[in-house]
Amino acid sequence: MRPERLLRLVQVANILLIAGCFFVKRMGTLETHDIVTRDWIVIVAAIWSAVSGFTIQRRINKTSPRPQKPSRSTPLGRWKAGHLLRLSSATAVGLWALVLHFLAGPDWIVNALFGLSALLLLIWKPGSAPAPVQP
Repeated sequence: MRPERLLRLVQVANILLIAGCFFVKRMGTLETHDIVTRDWIVIVAAIWSAVSGFTIQRRINKTSPRPQKPSRSTPLGRWKAGHLLRLSSATAVGLWALVLHFLAGPDWIVNALFGLSALLLLIWKPGSAPAPVQP
């Protein structure tokens, strides 16, 4: 199986997970309250998850101009790891939304985080994989 196809399957699985979390949220309603400190912690964690997906992927794929000791990692392995981290961080935003819902956080923020998670998962594209290194 090609790496791009495998990543697309992971993408679909994550989208289904977020959809499931959203339907769990819709099954019951909690009485919401104003934003308190614990809500801010969850909101910051969700935003950090969204941003970290982009920054970690760039950091993993970045090549250093300085010579380094030999590594077992390959460009293809770093490419896969970067995309998997990006998909998982987008999914984490939706999971933080569910946590905020169960903490009775404001519904509009919960829905915004679910929307952000779905948007990040839907706009993600794997691009072309680097050629595998021949031994």
